[in-house]
Amino acid sequence: MRTAPTLQTNKLVIGYCLEALEYSKSTGAMLLINGTTKPHKYEDPQKLNRWNLLSFELGIAGLSPIPSRVESIRIEDAAAHVVTEFYKKIIICFEELYIFDMELVEGIEAEEEVSEYVVYDWFDIKCGAKQALDRIEAETKFVSELVFYPSERRDGNAGHIKDCYSKSYILAEDLNKFENSETSARLASLALLKSHNIRGPSRQVEGKIHYLNVVLEHRDREMHKKKKEYVVNKELPSNIFWCNILT
Repeated sequence: MRTAPTLQTNKLVIGYCLEALEYSKSTGAMLLINGTTKPHKYEDPQKLNRWNLLSFELGIAGLSPIPSRVESIRIEDAAAHVVTEFYKKIIICFEELYIFDMELVEGIEAEEEVSEYVVYDWFDIKCGAKQALDRIEAETKFVSELVFYPSERRDGNAGHIKDCYSKSYILAEDLNKFENSETSARLASLALLKSHNIRGPSRQVEGKIHYLNVVLEHRDREMHKKKKEYVVNKELPSNIFWCNILT
């Protein structure tokens, strides 16, 4: 049986938030990226650019040694036993461990409890994509706003053809409720469009002008942690540190 390759580092950082990358860069710590969520490309473009730059710099410096997606991380005896998407195992021994995000992490008697998420639902506009507006706001936490941006699905689009996304604030305990589902987000977004008299293209039928309804197709849901805390079930080793508490 082949022995898993072993790496050694003084400090190991586990996380995918910008703060994790910043900390790894500033301290020279090795980084394990355990998630795919990045800063929002339209709301936080500068943070996204910074995230991408840091990811590149850490990779070049050898501080982000696993280029493929991480499937699991088990902490045991001052070492992180990492399994990648290609079922390759790597062991990283550390003196200190800094945890920014707990996804995929096992072997620690603690949990990351997220109490609220910012949820983005992305839609392709199948009818009515030529819109002049950029944003519609609502006085609700679910679909609190609908944001339009130049569609990336159309080659040569000069910006007049758009797609959109909705932004919602959802408690963790309510994520699986139908009223907060992708379908409900689409219906709420359509209702918001209708309340602002946003319509699709016009058609002339028997001398009268009729307007088609805007048609939205749900493409993706993206969730960002808004509030979280760590719940420790057992006293942890003194070389494990919690970071990035959102309140």
